Amino acid sequence: MQKFSLILVWTLALGAVTAQPVQRILYVAAHPDDENTRLIAHWSRAEGREVAYVSLTRGEGGQNLIGPELGAALGAIREAELRAARQIDGAQQYFTSAPDFGFSKNPEETFDLWDRAQILAELTAVAQEFRPDLIVTRFPPDSRAGHGHHTASAMLALDLFAQLTNDRDRNGGWAPRAVYWNTSSWWAKDLDRAAPSDSLIRLQIGGYHEALGMSVLQIGTEARSMHKSQGFGAENEHGFRTEYLQLLAGSPVDLSLPSLANGGTAQHLWREVRADRPWYTERDSLPQKRTEVIINEGRASVDVDGAPLAPGQRLELAASPVKPAWYVTSDRVQGELRRPSLKADPLSVALDVPSVVATSKRPYEVTLRFTRWALAKTFEVEVHVPDGWNLLSPQRLKWEAQPGGDPVQSFTLRIEPGSNPVDGKLVFTLDGQPIRQVVALRYDHIPHAEVWVDGGIPLRYVPMNLPKRTVGVIEGAGDDAALALTQLGFRVRHLNPSRMTAEDLKGLEAVLTGIRAYNTTPDMDRANAVLEPWIRRGGRLVMQYTTASSDRTADQMGPIPFELGRLRVTREDAVPRFLVPQHPLLSSPNAINGRDFEGWVQERGLYFAQTWPAEFTPLVAWSDPGEPETQGALITANYGSGTVTYCALSLFRQWREGVPGAYRLLANLVAHER
Repeated sequence: MQKFSLILVWTLALGAVTAQPVQRILYVAAHPDDENTRLIAHWSRAEGREVAYVSLTRGEGGQNLIGPELGAALGAIREAELRAARQIDGAQQYFTSAPDFGFSKNPEETFDLWDRAQILAELTAVAQEFRPDLIVTRFPPDSRAGHGHHTASAMLALDLFAQLTNDRDRNGGWAPRAVYWNTSSWWAKDLDRAAPSDSLIRLQIGGYHEALGMSVLQIGTEARSMHKSQGFGAENEHGFRTEYLQLLAGSPVDLSLPSLANGGTAQHLWREVRADRPWYTERDSLPQKRTEVIINEGRASVDVDGAPLAPGQRLELAASPVKPAWYVTSDRVQGELRRPSLKADPLSVALDVPSVVATSKRPYEVTLRFTRWALAKTFEVEVHVPDGWNLLSPQRLKWEAQPGGDPVQSFTLRIEPGSNPVDGKLVFTLDGQPIRQVVALRYDHIPHAEVWVDGGIPLRYVPMNLPKRTVGVIEGAGDDAALALTQLGFRVRHLNPSRMTAEDLKGLEAVLTGIRAYNTTPDMDRANAVLEPWIRRGGRLVMQYTTASSDRTADQMGPIPFELGRLRVTREDAVPRFLVPQHPLLSSPNAINGRDFEGWVQERGLYFAQTWPAEFTPLVAWSDPGEPETQGALITANYGSGTVTYCALSLFRQWREGVPGAYRLLANLVAHER
């Protein structure tokens, strides 16, 4: 029998409780990393309950601390991180189709972009499959949740409970018994002193799990640390901690009663589908081979498709085409290597830049690469440009791949803005179908995979007369600052804060720090010291947004201290008010106006400056509906003969979409007049 030591559970439930064991628990929240992995590990690993986490979104609207991926590619990373976390804490993982469109300030805005009925239907399907006894939310169903997605997730959990309760008869008498909110001192500072009631459960979780050889809190924090793209790695916890569950709907339950499962292993089938290659395409002449492998890991025979499978016996069957398949190999050093076997297109296209920006009417060279994924070897690609653009290269690109040859072929296109170039996309087609781009996910903590995304490259004509200057870049958490500067014709010099010297700064017009550089890039204190005399003598320091958190790599940002807050403007169409329109940063080399803020995506900016000394001048003000105006999105100050600027605008999202105004703003940030 599985041993578990020093686990204490008690409830403050004084009224009548449901005197039946709670076997299945469905945990509901909005994003990957919202779930309480320690509590999930306690229920699943220590008590043998069946637990599932449903994340309404895949987190594609968030940030990425480990690489440059955003959007769908980031969503794929965060989905894989969630599944890796479940491998550790023992729960199941579900999703809905709710999009993560970035920070939302209230549930009304969230439900403007989420189909509430559709998501509820998907939650209902999950619940009917999992059949939970208890639903647990991470957030309250009101403004205390702090994020519109968070609030909406709790509201949907209550919707789910009400619907399943009403459908009890149609579900054979089954419905969840209650909905609880997994509250904490984050929301209620006096929980430890809360008076006993029949609506509050207090759980002490933790202790050493002898069968697993580690503590439950360690299991939970190791699962939590799988959310590496969000910077949630943490030192493993040990000992005990207290968790609280507040009744939101239904009848109180008694979680001190044991689970029905007790972690038994009398019957256990290990099964998965294996594929003979990591990807397949519809153009392949050989079909992919898929085999379902089943092994009886229990202590008793199990019936599989009408035949007994003895303990330790292995069975291989033809796999259903709807089941996901894994491509599994091994390495003598790393051991088992696995990745999902995914459907691929015959060709993918890749460019070195996320968008093509022409600043003058002259020919531009665009280098691109096609990668062959299909077994077929002959391809003829058509090139399409928007109206008003001249393609100075052949419209058809032919490639006859050699057997066993390089699967990658490079081409160079020459494109020129015509008399009236229209904003659009550079598109490549094969057999009339658009060729997509591939984002390769190559991280050690999740299986390697590819994400297929739109292959159209934004093509923009943004006329500017820019000086030929060199700009230094200190990398942050993966934006496209260096590429965007190169698109504008600036030379880029990459700077390493750990090694940079005054000599490295000679000849630089400006230095631009990447997003969250002061959170993630080591030795920014050292960089400040090297930059200070350079700024005083005439250099421009431009700092992109940094989060208002404790994980700073410098005591302050730049030579003039200012304080960050958590203010942001999430409406991408929020109207800017220019506070000093004639300021050099807004007037040179481009006259910035409201048109430069058209076509933005997801948000205006985040982590605005909250307080600043008189040396700084705020340049733009705006607000989300119903909120007071805020002025900390773009502040600048003179420092000696140079300037210091903090820019909390979400330029990094706009550059990828080819938003012209974001490029005009970038030019002003690094090359404005004195």
